[in-house]
Amino acid sequence: MLEERKTVRPAFVLSMIGGMIAYYIGSATGTGQEFLQAYSSHGTIGLLGISIYHIFTAALALTVIFVCKKYQLTNAKECFIWFCGKYVGSAVHFYTVAFVVCFMVQLISGAGSMLTQYYGMPYYAGAGILSLLCIMSVVFGFKKVIDIISKIAPFILVVLIISFVASLINPVDGIEAGSAIAKSTMEISRMHPNWFVSTILHSSYIILFVLPYFVSCYMMDRTATMKETTLWVVISFIALTVLIALMVLSQIANISIIIGTPAPNLAMTTYHAPKMAGVLVFLVVAASFTTAAPVAVIAAEYFAEADTKKFKIIGTVLVLAEFAVSFLGSYAQIINILVSVSGWVGVFAVIIAAINCICRLTVNKKV
Repeated sequence: MLEERKTVRPAFVLSMIGGMIAYYIGSATGTGQEFLQAYSSHGTIGLLGISIYHIFTAALALTVIFVCKKYQLTNAKECFIWFCGKYVGSAVHFYTVAFVVCFMVQLISGAGSMLTQYYGMPYYAGAGILSLLCIMSVVFGFKKVIDIISKIAPFILVVLIISFVASLINPVDGIEAGSAIAKSTMEISRMHPNWFVSTILHSSYIILFVLPYFVSCYMMDRTATMKETTLWVVISFIALTVLIALMVLSQIANISIIIGTPAPNLAMTTYHAPKMAGVLVFLVVAASFTTAAPVAVIAAEYFAEADTKKFKIIGTVLVLAEFAVSFLGSYAQIINILVSVSGWVGVFAVIIAAINCICRLTVNKKV
């Protein structure tokens, strides 16, 4: 039996929904740069792309947590090995360690770029603030971070939705004209010239980002039933699909004012709802923390047991190193390189996992 309880705990489900949404809305989502490169840059067809992406990610969440529960897997490495086999799984896990470290560079860069774009602050000020908060999260631990970030999520959602709706009510370009501009311009860095390949790359890259988080979600409460898990996963990703659809539509409809900006969502808000722009900056930095905090904890867990002195020292050193590396390129460049390269690694991992699972099913049927 995978589950003993038949009752659903609303408080647990709501907490996990809040944590998932907050973790998801990091600097790349809050700034809008990642989704501009992956979906908005392809015009309205990008809406189909985000639907495919969210269905895939929700299915991944349920699959990972189900497998962890059934086979008593306790960390990301065990999970990668179960899906991809000993050697490929170990290789993907080692790459994921590097990926998580690089992803932190992206988050720190996003926070610094956001504050520079709006306030004109030195880049190192915003990046330094997020780095300090991440070091604090390593010291406090993952559970306490989840408790904090699940409470931030509703505020971030409300402000982003207001911003997107305001940008759609009186757009600069309109959806039809904006879509044509988005598809023809050469001034946007795309993950791939083809919208479907771009969707595949973004969906595959996200495996490396969310799989360790899904394992951590399972480890937080092993008694959670699959009914509870299904509820929070489905509700979370329906909400996120609606949010990102609004984002992509608003970016397309205002494409001419966001091209060339590190934070497209901030550019739209500054133009359409200037009084909300300052609030958005604050919340996007908070959103960066909601993603960066658990990522910082996950990165440190690759090298040391959680909550130990060694864990806290390594976590602090990693964050400081990531802060230093974030100065080496622009925010848009960091996202484009990280997602494009990691996307192909993710595609390879998915193919191997599919072959491995088919072989496992074939062997079981013969037995």
